[in-house]
Amino acid sequence: MGVVTNIIDVIRRFGSSTQKTAIQRQDEQLQGKRVIDRRRHVARSELGQSSQFVATVEPVPETVVPLTDEELLPIFENAALVDGFIVAFRKHRTDDGLLADLDAAFGAWSEEADKRGYSSETVIEIAGAAFGKFCADSLNMRWVRVTDVDGTAIAVQGRLKDFRGFPYAAISKRIPTGEYGFFKPIYISLQDAAERDWKATSAT
Repeated sequence: MGVVTNIIDVIRRFGSSTQKTAIQRQDEQLQGKRVIDRRRHVARSELGQSSQFVATVEPVPETVVPLTDEELLPIFENAALVDGFIVAFRKHRTDDGLLADLDAAFGAWSEEADKRGYSSETVIEIAGAAFGKFCADSLNMRWVRVTDVDGTAIAVQGRLKDFRGFPYAAISKRIPTGEYGFFKPIYISLQDAAERDWKATSAT
C-alpha cells in the first residue's frame, strides 16, 4: 500500500462516494493550473456545518463584470418560477425555508422517472436563479459575469469582499452524477466565506 500524504489522499481512497466525486470534479477543474494549497475545510454557521475541498492556485487573468438590469431581468423571472418546481416535486412549500425546499425538490426530481416537463436545462435555470438570488439577497452579494481562460460563467460575488458562488454550475455539474442535498451546504460555505478576510471587490 502506498504512503498517504495528506487528507485529500485519504478521502480519495477511503471517502464516501460523494466525497470522491467532489474530489474528482476538483481534479478536473485544477488541470493545467499550479496548485499552491489543497485541503479540506469545514464551514460552520447557525444552519449547521458543511465540509468542502478548498484549492488555492496561482492567480489567472480574469474579468469580472456586474450584470446589467436588463441581464438580471430573465434571471429574476426564472427565480419566480421556483414555487412551481417545488410544488411539482414536494407537493407544497414548507416552513423549512427555500434551501430545504430546493434540496427536497431537486432530490425528488433527480430520482423520479417522470420529470413532469422539467428538463435538466429548465431545472438549472430555475433553481440556479432562485438559489443565486437567495444568496445575493441574504449575504450582500451581486450577480456578475466571470471570464477567464476556462470560459465564462455567471456567479454571485460579495459586494464588499471578493468571495463567490456559482449557482448554475453548482447544479449542472451534479446532475450527471445524481447528487442532491447540496443547496444548504453550499449556502453554509458562503456564509462562512462572508465572515472571512477577503480582498475587496474590485469590479464596478
